[in-house]
Amino acid sequence: MIMDARSVPPGTVLEPEVCIVGAGAAGITLAREFIGSPFRVVLLESGGMHYDQRTEDLYEGQSVGRPFEDLTTCRLRYFGGTTNHWGGWCLPYDAIDFEPRDTLPYHGWPFSKPHLDPWYRRAQKVCRIGPYDYRPSHWGISPKEIPSPFSGPDFEVRILQVSSVQFGPVYAEELRRAPQLHVYLHANAFHFDAGENNAAVRELSVKTLSGIDFTVRARLYILAAGGIENARLLLTSGKQGGKGLGNAHDLVGRFFMVHLVYSGGVIAPAHPRMTFDFRSEGDYTGFGGKHPFVSFIGLPAASMRRRHLPNMMISWGYKFSPVVHAVNALKRVLEGEGPGGRLMADLSKVVGNLEGVADFAARKVLFGEGIPIEALEVHCASEQEPNPQSRVFLGSKRDRLGMREIVVDWQLVPEDKSKAIAILRLLGAEIGRAGFGRLHSSLANEGRWPSDFYGNEHQMGATRMHRDPKQGVVDENCRVHGVANLYVAGSSVFPTGGANNPTLTIVALALRLADHLKKVLA
Repeated sequence: MIMDARSVPPGTVLEPEVCIVGAGAAGITLAREFIGSPFRVVLLESGGMHYDQRTEDLYEGQSVGRPFEDLTTCRLRYFGGTTNHWGGWCLPYDAIDFEPRDTLPYHGWPFSKPHLDPWYRRAQKVCRIGPYDYRPSHWGISPKEIPSPFSGPDFEVRILQVSSVQFGPVYAEELRRAPQLHVYLHANAFHFDAGENNAAVRELSVKTLSGIDFTVRARLYILAAGGIENARLLLTSGKQGGKGLGNAHDLVGRFFMVHLVYSGGVIAPAHPRMTFDFRSEGDYTGFGGKHPFVSFIGLPAASMRRRHLPNMMISWGYKFSPVVHAVNALKRVLEGEGPGGRLMADLSKVVGNLEGVADFAARKVLFGEGIPIEALEVHCASEQEPNPQSRVFLGSKRDRLGMREIVVDWQLVPEDKSKAIAILRLLGAEIGRAGFGRLHSSLANEGRWPSDFYGNEHQMGATRMHRDPKQGVVDENCRVHGVANLYVAGSSVFPTGGANNPTLTIVALALRLADHLKKVLA
């Protein structure tokens, strides 16, 4: 059942077994897992079914550290959450991302990747992607196609799968039909009351922008409000004048991290007609249909261990010679665009590059050579080192509901840049050794980050997972340390960020948490 919280009578008390805060990838996944169970579930969503600027403005906050993305544009606050504008890139975290590493501080999860594999397999179905097999050969990329710089030992071709699932539109009807599940839209979680000793949540106060207040009293509560809002709600809750819930060791909001995105430079190929297309999209046919994928270059675990490097995802942008534009123009002419097309402009391109088009066609037929490439632009997304000084905390300003706004103090450590330089230097050496070309790196020891450097929207770490309450906010089962019935779902629990996109791992952890909570409730 889906209803509007603005129609709830003021002062109403809801008493489900489970209360989930936030209807994004994690919250919707959790709610779906309770369909058909005997447990009553309330799912609270701050927004409605569609974008609304007044609700989105509840995300407003300040940035006082490194320049950071605007907090009201990098997230979406309505049913389905940020999956309403995500790119759909899915792949599990690498095994090494879960491992403690002596040379990289604060690394390690409470469990290994093989432990999470069963839930990763289930997450594939939730995200409606292909089989749980990420070997490039399975997706039609032959080892013989891979140029030697990217076939080991220090770099390898890898693939990710692309989901088209927007969790809100796709799963709304299923949630609407579930009798034991009540979804409340326009319902903002405001404050968890956990008594004088903060030992267990007694009730959650909920507010709407229209002025309606009501209460949820549940056996179990799950925070699934996003990488920043999870920390914000913990910090603003608990007894008046306290430090918040789960914050006995001043860890809530710390270790905030994202993926570091920047241009790595340009590769000038030794052979301008090389066939190199490892980032283009393809399709895998099977597993119930066609499934798109994208390929990229990554670091093998052995290389990361041997060289003490973090993870990085490397992809390409192509700078083609003018011939490729003429070839594409010729294709459009032959296929016919009809009235309003670019016929004259295309014919002009073909005539102006007629010799080059003929040469390309001949070489393609006779030698199988690829489209002439002037350069390969290197795009990097690298792992940020966990850093306790990078944090989110509460500011003095308040939003329309009266909740204190968040302040983001995003910080890096010197190793973030020095390790990125080391990886690009290694890439340049491998490219030169293989005779593939030459890398003109955009990073140097004495220089700054490239001008296009930024931290992306993959917000992680602010309620990190660790068995030791002195090193983490939640335990290995995502329960807030010291609070008996409060759990956290989403990327805020990630102890490390790896380089891979986080959504598939968010869904896998939500499935794992749902299985655990059913046992707790039984």
